[in-house]
Amino acid sequence: MKAETALYALLNASSKLGTLVSSRIYLDTRPEADPLPAVVYELVSDKQDNTRVGEFETAKARLQVNCLGQMAEDAANVREAVKIACHNQSGTFAGVTVLACIQSGAGTDSYDELVNIYVKPMDFMVHYLR
Repeated sequence: MKAETALYALLNASSKLGTLVSSRIYLDTRPEADPLPAVVYELVSDKQDNTRVGEFETAKARLQVNCLGQMAEDAANVREAVKIACHNQSGTFAGVTVLACIQSGAGTDSYDELVNIYVKPMDFMVHYLR
């Protein structure tokens, strides 16, 4: 849960992202009735690094961040704000020491016409102290 906590802290601290999504930053799922745009993030993997006795234990987590909007431009603006908030960050966020948070790619954009939602996903690698 540490990686998710740190990523949420980075997202929530961004005034630019806050202007776009307010407090609509969710872990795993977004309530259907909530308005858009929004951000939904989820843990994809979390692997402990090999460490030696006496060293700090570190881990690397991969998180997917889905940027949602009713218009493609809205989702694209959210994605850019997420990148600014999270890419190339390090420090202590919500009590979690992050050695590096790096964008590791972006998935394929999609549109769900049944619910009229554009999704622009991106992945981050979070290297942190356990």
